[in-house]
Amino acid sequence: MQIVAWNDSLKTDIDVVDQQHRGLVELVNATAAKLAEAPELSADEVRLLLGYLTEYAQVHFSTEEALMALCGLEAKQSDVHHQSHARFLAQVGDMVEALGEDGVLDGQRLLMFLGDWLVDHIQGEDQVVAKALRAAQASASPTGGATTALPTDGMASWEARAQALMAPAATEPSFSDVVAQHSAALLASEAGVLEMCAHGEAPALIVSVDSALMPSAILHANTAAADFFGESADALSTQHLADVLAPDEALRFPVLVSEVLMAGRFEGRLHCRGAEAPVWARLTHLALHGQMVLLVLLRPAVSEADAAAAGVGERLKEDSSVLSRHALFQGLTKVERDGLESASRLMRMPKGKVVFNRGDAPHGVYLVISGQVKLAVSNARGAEKVMDIAGPLQVFGEADALTGSAHTVFAQALTASVLLLIPQAPLLALLTRSLPFSQAVLAHLGRRYHAVAAELEAFALQTGMERVIHHLLAHARINGHGVLEAVLPAQKQIIASYLNLTPPTLSRTFQQLSEAGLIEMSGRYVRIPNKRRLLNFSTD
Repeated sequence: MQIVAWNDSLKTDIDVVDQQHRGLVELVNATAAKLAEAPELSADEVRLLLGYLTEYAQVHFSTEEALMALCGLEAKQSDVHHQSHARFLAQVGDMVEALGEDGVLDGQRLLMFLGDWLVDHIQGEDQVVAKALRAAQASASPTGGATTALPTDGMASWEARAQALMAPAATEPSFSDVVAQHSAALLASEAGVLEMCAHGEAPALIVSVDSALMPSAILHANTAAADFFGESADALSTQHLADVLAPDEALRFPVLVSEVLMAGRFEGRLHCRGAEAPVWARLTHLALHGQMVLLVLLRPAVSEADAAAAGVGERLKEDSSVLSRHALFQGLTKVERDGLESASRLMRMPKGKVVFNRGDAPHGVYLVISGQVKLAVSNARGAEKVMDIAGPLQVFGEADALTGSAHTVFAQALTASVLLLIPQAPLLALLTRSLPFSQAVLAHLGRRYHAVAAELEAFALQTGMERVIHHLLAHARINGHGVLEAVLPAQKQIIASYLNLTPPTLSRTFQQLSEAGLIEMSGRYVRIPNKRRLLNFSTD
């Protein structure tokens, strides 16, 4: 049984991408055939399939984003694609979470999700990106144009190996065997990305990431990198990234990785060892042997005239900075921001890990890079009230850190999360000498006050239905398809606590809104067909 047949409309004419797409198409068809035989997959089969989808997301998305970096695609062209990748990862994560809660997952719902993804992503978004990649290759620019040939013909050894791994077995394989074969073929395709990096004209390094998410050993260096640094590729592969950069550059590693995790890339200047002038660098992530690694691409220095002619003059004026994305730090000078970033460190928090407890002394301000963190209070009987949910690019702990007060809530990671801790001491020093920062802090705390006042008003004067509707609209944005859509920031029981509702009440409210045609729910994604009708419903 086939629900999607591999055909020319699915091809991007980029071998490594097409190989990965075809593997997903074949696995979707195998899943459809399995469900045609039996009404549902076993728990072990679902776990195996979701494990493959997680691997697929990590390998395939990092492949596409590495290609965009290798070919010098502009940020505006890659941003939407990166957001689409993040959405797929979140949806697969939700399914893994649902399986962990009750051990049951609707196979038909999973199949529908994958079928929609194949049509929307491969036939739509990926074709647009592939066209941009080919156009970038055809017109190289001095600051980031295509420097890597995209493989479009021939059968590379890695592709032959992938085809062999997916070849039908002599006897009819079990569904678990089919998934395992596709997983092995997907991992084999990583060699295709390494091949492209190796043959690129831009200096390229593939760098491992240690347990603290810091760039570490250089795993691969291409010929262009060897020429750039004046060492053989083998010699470079015995060093760490910090060894080939200027001494102070290692202080920026937490911010570089934060940008890669949050935006899919870092673009900015890097000072290399022994070089008088900085070079323009672009960092993105790769999946290699199941682990995250960094792809570091270096571009030769260019004049302002060449940059203006290439249309990237504005991009070269300022490095990307994770702190500059938040209103608290946007008014800082580059020197002030660099000082904070150099003092900051990344924290990897597994799901359920407590960041700090109520009553703890503050260590600084926490900026969420990825994941979600709940801020809550509890009593001796174990009852808990969620006070806030912090997601990517939101800060927490700032009032305590800036006033020196003990934490009044506890903070706990709702999902595997990465946080950037900005230490208290440099923040307090900056508060005393920077008027723009002091003004930003006052404005931020003022917004916090008004938000808390609005919540208290809602709890006292609004019905549960009104609170749910206003919460949805507060999180609603126009998605890539032009539809108003809210993304629930956490699991329903966490949202229920935050809205001062019981989980059953929240579920009944969502069901009532769905039956009235006011929302369409798919996991944590809530489509709102008509905002005015939804608002009017809350006042009926």
